[in-house]
Amino acid sequence: MEFTQYLLQPALFTELPPRWEEIFGRRAPLAVEIGFGNGEFLVEMAKKHAEWDWVGFETSLTCIVKTGRKLAQSGIQNVRLVLLDGKFGLRELFPDGSVLRVHVNFPCPWPKSRHAERRLVDEDFAQTLRAVLLPQGEFHLVTDALWYAEEAARKLSEAGLGVQGPFPLSEGGPGTRYERKWRSRGLSIWGLVASSLTPGKVERIAEGAMPHAKVAVKFCPERVRALSGLKEVWPEGAFVVKEVFLSPEGKTALLRTFSSDRGFSQHFFIVVSEYGDGLLVQLDSASVPFRTPAVKRAVFSVAKALEAG
Repeated sequence: MEFTQYLLQPALFTELPPRWEEIFGRRAPLAVEIGFGNGEFLVEMAKKHAEWDWVGFETSLTCIVKTGRKLAQSGIQNVRLVLLDGKFGLRELFPDGSVLRVHVNFPCPWPKSRHAERRLVDEDFAQTLRAVLLPQGEFHLVTDALWYAEEAARKLSEAGLGVQGPFPLSEGGPGTRYERKWRSRGLSIWGLVASSLTPGKVERIAEGAMPHAKVAVKFCPERVRALSGLKEVWPEGAFVVKEVFLSPEGKTALLRTFSSDRGFSQHFFIVVSEYGDGLLVQLDSASVPFRTPAVKRAVFSVAKALEAG
C-alpha cells in the first residue's frame, strides 16, 4: 500500500521525542501541519520547501491514505504522516526549540461555548508552541471565523508569543478546496502568524518504557472478571476497565481499557497472564498506546487489585 511508506506509529517508539534526523535520514528544518485533510496543502508545501522535513497529523485514516497516495504519485520523500491528535503529537514528539514552522488551516472553531474546550488553540497549545518553536520559528493559522482568530491571537499573546494579526487574506491562502469553497460563498479568510519571543518549556507525559507488574497470586478467573468496571479519576486523568475477556483455557485475560490524560484519550488492552508462580500484568503488544501516566496507572492499579483480591 502506497501510504504505508509515509506512515509513522510513534506509540511504538522506545524513545520520545524521537530522533527525526534518523527517521528522515538527514538533518533538516522541521515543519508541521496539524489536520492536513486531503493533503493538498501538505503536498504542495513539501514540494515548495523540499529542503524541509514535514510531519503531518490527522485523526482520519481516510485522509492518511489519500494523502499518502498523493505523496507517492509525486515521488515526495520529505514527509511523514501520523494518525494522531496534533495537539498531543506536537507536544510529545518534538523537543524544545526544534520546529521551524507549524501550519493549521481551517480548524473547526467549535463555536458553541459548551464545546470551547475542544478548540485547538488554548493555553496548553500556546505553551507547546512557545516551547517547540525555534527562535525564528512561526505558527501560521488560517480560518474563516474572525472571532476564532481573535481569540487565538489573544491566547497566543497571553502565553508570551509575538502575534501578527488577525489580518484578511484576500489572496495567498493555503489553496485548499476549503478555501475555494469559502471564497465561492463570499466569505472572508483570516490569517495570523505567531512567533516565539523567548524560549519556553513544556511538560511531556509520554515515555518509551513499557509498564508491567508481577503479582504473587495464582490466576483466578472470578478475580479477573471482577476487574470489569475498575476505574480511577484524578484531576489530570482517568482510566476505566470496560470489559474482561478470558481465553478458552482460562489462563489469560484481556482487559479492554480506556484512559484520558489532559483530554487525550486512548483505547488499549491490558494482558493478565500466568508467569512462574504468579501473574504478569502488561500492555497487549497488538494495541500499544502511548505510555502516559493514565496508561501506567491502569496497569499498576490492575496489578494492585489482583493482589488485594
